[in-house]
Amino acid sequence: MRRALVVVTLLGGAVGVAGADEPTGPVTAPAAPAAGAPDDDDEDHPPTATEAEREALRRAERQRPPPPPPSTPPSVEPDPPNPRTTRVTGALRGSLYLDSDQTTVWRAHAALAGDTGRFVFSGSATLDVVSSASVDVRSAPGGRVDVVTSASGRSSTVGRGGGGPTMSDRRIAVTAGGGWHDAEGHAVNLGIAYANERDYDSFGAGLHGSFDLLERTTTLLAGFSATASFVGSVIDPRFARQLLQLGWTAGVAQVASQRDVLRLRYDGAALSGYQASPYRAVRFGSWTAIGVPGGTLQFLGTLGAADGVPEVLPDRRVRHAATLDWLHSFTPRLALRTQAQVGADSWGVRSAAGRLELRVATERWRLFAAYRLYYQGPADFYRERYLQPPSAYAYYTADKELGEEMGQLASLGLARVLARPRRPAASRMLIEVALNLLHYRYPQFPLLGERTSGFLELGLTWEP
Repeated sequence: MRRALVVVTLLGGAVGVAGADEPTGPVTAPAAPAAGAPDDDDEDHPPTATEAEREALRRAERQRPPPPPPSTPPSVEPDPPNPRTTRVTGALRGSLYLDSDQTTVWRAHAALAGDTGRFVFSGSATLDVVSSASVDVRSAPGGRVDVVTSASGRSSTVGRGGGGPTMSDRRIAVTAGGGWHDAEGHAVNLGIAYANERDYDSFGAGLHGSFDLLERTTTLLAGFSATASFVGSVIDPRFARQLLQLGWTAGVAQVASQRDVLRLRYDGAALSGYQASPYRAVRFGSWTAIGVPGGTLQFLGTLGAADGVPEVLPDRRVRHAATLDWLHSFTPRLALRTQAQVGADSWGVRSAAGRLELRVATERWRLFAAYRLYYQGPADFYRERYLQPPSAYAYYTADKELGEEMGQLASLGLARVLARPRRPAASRMLIEVALNLLHYRYPQFPLLGERTSGFLELGLTWEP
């Protein structure tokens, strides 16, 4: 049993198996969903331009695997919790996102969590500040600022000297959670979240649990979440729409050998309500786009108005994903995680992804390196160009995230232990740096064929 416990410990609780709890912290209040099936490990899904790439940053923060705990191998059986001792973990992080589509995002994040031995608590706060002159901003009707997938309050300016139109915005998100667990591998957690933008509010809550069986070699996992979003528009103060999202997850994790752990998980979601953007317009006909002085895009040869018409998307969507994880421990200090995932939804989007992640831990250093490959097919109603008038189509969109997509992610992270605990209840301090490089292609999106981006993060973490 020692080797199986080493696998889980080295990967920082990446899966809920014997000797470790499934990450069941507070949910985050998401914006309207991006294309593809739900993927809670999809930190490298391409951020949506002019939504300020905040969705990618939120996913990266929410899903980025935690650093591994100290490299000292655990005992065969975990020590019983000490009700008099509260273990506290915290983090302070700053991040910078840049991409080839002229978008910049600064992020500040703080998080705190505690474990009293029977009860757990957690909380976090995040601030994103974005500026963008992306294709979506420059193609907005009449020079107005565009946004992809979720409405995002903003201020906009038209640059002087050919600088072109730009947008800026901020987003605030807070989470809180609490739960209970025992020494036998039974746990339940409740989380709540709130996110605010100038014309977007989101409230979310989730309940998750895990249950160990067969001497803690098998773990059953389940959860449910609900999110209500309220969408407005800075262009039209009378515009008000709502979106309700229900999510569910179920899975099983199994210790397969002294060095291997497997996890199979299913995730689903049902959405009802407004899933378009109040700022995005669709042009019809065999049009072309050219740049004009001032940085905006001018559309020629359109069928009807060059400014286009607001996009129309279905009100309902059901999403499914299946994920298989394999964790293998080469030594107590070296482990490999392999992941495969497939997804589908009721809009016809199909996706597949694979990921490899290597983790190394020593007394002083932590290292992880990862690579992910992603492919997504288009929605049934997506077209590179809608050649007929709007009346010929039930639905139409200018969202590249609903078209064909191919992406790659390379990640590298390093952490250094600055201070080791000198007594049982003390904490160790670590300094961390991580770099993510992404490249995505959009073969069916005429305005942006590809995008390259980088996400740099620097932080301090303390842990028991």
